[in-house]
Amino acid sequence: MNALVTAGVLELTAGVLTGWLMVAAGSDRWRTRLRMTDTRRVRQGHLDLLIMGVILVALGAADLPLPTVATALIILGSWIAPLLFFPLAWKPSLADCGPLNWVDHAGFVMLTVGYLIAAVTVVL
Repeated sequence: MNALVTAGVLELTAGVLTGWLMVAAGSDRWRTRLRMTDTRRVRQGHLDLLIMGVILVALGAADLPLPTVATALIILGSWIAPLLFFPLAWKPSLADCGPLNWVDHAGFVMLTVGYLIAAVTVVL
């Protein structure tokens, strides 16, 4: 099985599992017990994991002859962005954290470069 499909199925699994955090976020008792302060971030991370997972599976199912570097960049970028939402559910002030912002921007650069390489590969 190709790496994009494998990573996508794993990301979908993570997205499904974070559904339990969504359940907890909807309960005052569990939200307090888990000390969750910004439940919107749980929803963002949950949906982003599911969406990025579907995109990875679709791209992998297309079975394009992508260079390894493009595949790696797309997979890494697809995991980084969704996972960075979750810490913000407990500590919203991390949104202003320099290292966290650097990692977030690096993830977007990875996605951008990976998809540009994929687009050039498909067009040419």
